[in-house]
Amino acid sequence: MSSTELHEKVVADDKSDTPGVQRSTVVDVVEAVDDDSYLELLGYKQEFKRDFTFLGLFSLVSSELAILPGVAGTIWYTMGYMGLIGMTWGWLVGAVMGQFLAYSLAELSSAYPTSGGLYYWAYMTTPPKYKLLSCYVVAWSMIISTPLACVSITYSAAQLLVACAQLGVPDYVAEAWHVYLVYFGMMFISYLVICLPTKYVSWFNIWSNALGIIILIVLTILLPVKAETLNSGKAIFTQAYNQLDWPAGWSFCMTFLSATWTLSGYDVAAHVAEETHNAAVTVPRSMVWATWSGVFLGFIYLISLALCAVDIDTLMADELGQPLGVLFAQVLGTKAGIAFMAINAFCQMACGIAFFVAASRIFFAYARDRALPFSDWLARVDPRTQTPNNASLVVFVLSAAFGAISIGSDTAFEAFFSGSTLAGQIGYILPVLGRCLYEDNPDYRNGPYNLGRYSKIIRWTAVAWNFFICPLVSFPEGPNPSAVDMNWAVVIYVPFQIIAMAYWWFVGYKTFKGPRPNFAELKAQ
Repeated sequence: MSSTELHEKVVADDKSDTPGVQRSTVVDVVEAVDDDSYLELLGYKQEFKRDFTFLGLFSLVSSELAILPGVAGTIWYTMGYMGLIGMTWGWLVGAVMGQFLAYSLAELSSAYPTSGGLYYWAYMTTPPKYKLLSCYVVAWSMIISTPLACVSITYSAAQLLVACAQLGVPDYVAEAWHVYLVYFGMMFISYLVICLPTKYVSWFNIWSNALGIIILIVLTILLPVKAETLNSGKAIFTQAYNQLDWPAGWSFCMTFLSATWTLSGYDVAAHVAEETHNAAVTVPRSMVWATWSGVFLGFIYLISLALCAVDIDTLMADELGQPLGVLFAQVLGTKAGIAFMAINAFCQMACGIAFFVAASRIFFAYARDRALPFSDWLARVDPRTQTPNNASLVVFVLSAAFGAISIGSDTAFEAFFSGSTLAGQIGYILPVLGRCLYEDNPDYRNGPYNLGRYSKIIRWTAVAWNFFICPLVSFPEGPNPSAVDMNWAVVIYVPFQIIAMAYWWFVGYKTFKGPRPNFAELKAQ
């Protein structure tokens, strides 16, 4: 009996009881299939060492979500847009609604546990006529989004460290190139970490995530205890302070961006699926558990911060651009404030490392399928560490180059990050949309982790929410923005996609045919 006959069985989908809807034929995967055989069914030969356990993968995803620094880095969307209710209800609504997308992608990660992740899923779930287009758009959306997110997060960590120095030495005046040098050092350390064997990357994320959670819990308890004055419990859930020129309702909607930005990147679990034990179960569970943990921890942390944020104007007017750093210093003292900001910076760097891991695996997987220039070189796996170190080197070089833009223009630098957020949302939703529009896909394979009868409503809710979020992430802070205040998301994303499509039109179509199984050719070598 062949491996396909042994590990797959075709069954009729008897779960559909909707009148007039033809029952589709799907392929159910037997849970007993071992990881290497499962990957072989997807067309790929095992090249990595599977050193990620559930704890390691949960920690990797949690490090990428990075609630402690994520809340600090997006406090402008919550406290800065709608005051106290932005910090409580704004976070909660955005975080809970985002879970529909997390569940939808978790289901797909169980069906297709491969490093290609989102773009592989887009190819497998989209109607045949649009497979290549959807697959290619997702591929380049992730190539745009993930490395730039890595740059953004690590640069924010560098800014935090420089802000610590400014708090400690009031006469110190930070220059743009100071921040860049700190950023470059952090990126180089990140590069060295992800070039290590997978088990060491896993250990690093376990310990850094544990530190972040412990400090978050300590701050959540300590801040209200030490604060001399607190807002009332009623105020933090009912008091609005619209600081934008948009109507209050729209300003409140924009507070959802804090949770949207913070609780993203969980697809890193899918990109290391080929390095994970029992990937078809471990990957989706780590995505769901980590995101729900982030929803809960972030909400409790923000309640604590909202209780202490009695003078929002002073916090938001801080010259360092670090409102929470000022709050820490006010409540806990300058030295304690600096210490907690430094820990935030470390956790932020760990978040950047997690994105770095995802970016390197994305470059590897796409090169393996001949979707990138210099594919043969990019798709090599280091025989000593069993990690894609060539792809990691490219991500490091690109990150160092993009970071240098900050020296010349903050506006241009920040514009790339707006574009990366929009690219990420588009990359996330297209595989789910394909699944929704092609319900009767005869080739779709259910994984061990699936949503059963609730799958359809969850997927459609995720699509509807994402269609609302995509315009939201493209809006500026107010009407008639200046160049500095403008949101450049569309302006950045569209030209990148035009370049990508031009590459496909002239070169890529010759080599890129979607996911390209390599099991047979590697087996012959």
